[in-house]
Amino acid sequence: MFVLRTLAFIFLLHTSFANKNTIPVFLLDHDQVMSHVQVDPNPFSKLTKTNFADIVKDSRQRADATIIFVEDSFSTEDISTKDRLGTPYANLRSGLMANKVKYFPSVIEPYKLLSQMFQPRENNVYYLSSRNKFQVMNNFKYIYVYFQDGPYTNETRAQILRRHDAIIKEVIFIVRQLKTGPVVAYYTGKLNPIVVEKSDSSMRSMDPPPRKKGVLVASSGALFRLFGVHAASPTRRALFDEPPRVSEETFTRRTLSTRVSYPVFDLEFAFSFRDDGWRWDHIAIYEGGEEVGRTDMNISVPWNYSYYCPEPISIYNTRDGSSLTISQYQIQPREIFSLRKRGSGREGDDEDATEADDSATPEVVATTVSEGDGSGEGVGSGEGSGEGSGAGGTGGSKASNVTFNKMVHCGPYFTTTILSSLMIVFFCLSIALYGVVTLFNCASNDRYEDPNSKPLTHDLLH
Repeated sequence: MFVLRTLAFIFLLHTSFANKNTIPVFLLDHDQVMSHVQVDPNPFSKLTKTNFADIVKDSRQRADATIIFVEDSFSTEDISTKDRLGTPYANLRSGLMANKVKYFPSVIEPYKLLSQMFQPRENNVYYLSSRNKFQVMNNFKYIYVYFQDGPYTNETRAQILRRHDAIIKEVIFIVRQLKTGPVVAYYTGKLNPIVVEKSDSSMRSMDPPPRKKGVLVASSGALFRLFGVHAASPTRRALFDEPPRVSEETFTRRTLSTRVSYPVFDLEFAFSFRDDGWRWDHIAIYEGGEEVGRTDMNISVPWNYSYYCPEPISIYNTRDGSSLTISQYQIQPREIFSLRKRGSGREGDDEDATEADDSATPEVVATTVSEGDGSGEGVGSGEGSGEGSGAGGTGGSKASNVTFNKMVHCGPYFTTTILSSLMIVFFCLSIALYGVVTLFNCASNDRYEDPNSKPLTHDLLH
C-alpha cells in the first residue's frame, strides 16, 4: 500500500511539473462566432492542449482571418497589474464586459500549439510598437504580431501593457476593415516567467547551437561566401537564404564590379586593384537597375589573401527605409585578375581613357555550405572571356580553382574579451603588488620599552 501511494505521489508530481508552463490566453471574438465556447472560471483549472486545440481548429474554420498577438513573457500577474490609471487592458476589459472577449486563465503551452497549427513565415510576421504603422495586404489567412519594446526603456510594465492593448485594438480594427468575414484573434505569450522550469533551460543550453548556413558564389571575377542575408524594415523582417546568381560582371585592368542578384534586389561589389593588393571599395543595393543604397568599405587586402569578417555589415535602403544586413562574409577576387593587373598593360597610362571595359558572362557556381572558419573550399568552375579593344584586353581565361586563400580577419587582434581580461588581471596584480611593497616597507623598531629602565621618549623637533 505504501508503495502504491509513493508511485501515485511521484506520478502526480511529474504531471504537475510537466504542465508547469501555463500561460493565460485571450480569445478576441468581436464578430461573436465563438460564443458557444464555455470558459471554466476556476483560475486553478488548466486547459489541456487537446481542448485548446479543438477551440483553435473550430475558430480556424469559422473565421476568415486569424491574428495571433504574442508577448515574450506573459502571466496572470500581468493581467492583474494596475497603476494610477487603473488596469492597462482597458480595451480587453470592455470586450470582456460585452462578451466579445474570452479569457482562459491557464492554458498549457498555448504559443507552442498555435505555432504548430499556424506556422510563422516571413510574409506573415510583424513587429509593432506604437511608433510603427501597421500595413498589411488582404491576401492572408493568419498573421503574427510581436511587440517591440526596445526603445521604451523608461516605461513601467503597466505602461508597456497599455501600449500593447492599444496596438491590439488598432490591428483588429484594420484587419476587420480588410476582411469581409469574421476575424478571430488570440493574445498570449511565449513563456510564463513565474513558473518556467530552470531544468528545461539548462537542458536546452547543453544542446549544440544550430549551425548557420551560407552560400558560396563563384564567378569569373571573384569568390563570395555570404551568411545570413536578411532585410529588416520597421514592421517586418525577411531572410534570403536561397543561392543568388551573378547577373552582371564588368572589369578593367584596375577595377572589378560584380553584381549578385536576389529575387527583389541586386548587390554590387566593387573592387580596385593596386600594386600591393586589391581593395574592396563599396557594396551597393540596386532595385530595378537603380542604386538605392551604398556602404563604402575602403578595405585593402594583400594579393593572394581573402577577406573574412564575422561581424555584420548593413546597407541602408533609401527608397523604403529598410536595411539589408549580411551577418558574415568572406570575399576574394580571383587570381586571374591579380595576374592581369600585375603582368599586362603599360604603367602610368590613364586607364579610364585608354581602356575599354572587358565584359564577362560568368558561369556561376552557387552552393549551400555550412559555417566554418572562413577557409572552406567550394567545388565548381567559372569561365569568362573578354575581348578588349585597348591595352587592357586579354584573351579567354579559365580559372577552375574556387578555393579561398589565406584570410585577413576584419577584427582587431585584441578583442573586447581579451582587453577586459587583461584589465582585470592588471587590476588584481596592482593590488597584489601594492600589498607586497607595503610588506617590504614595514620596519621593526630598533629599541623596545623596558619596564625596568627609563621609558623611551620621542623628540618631535628633530
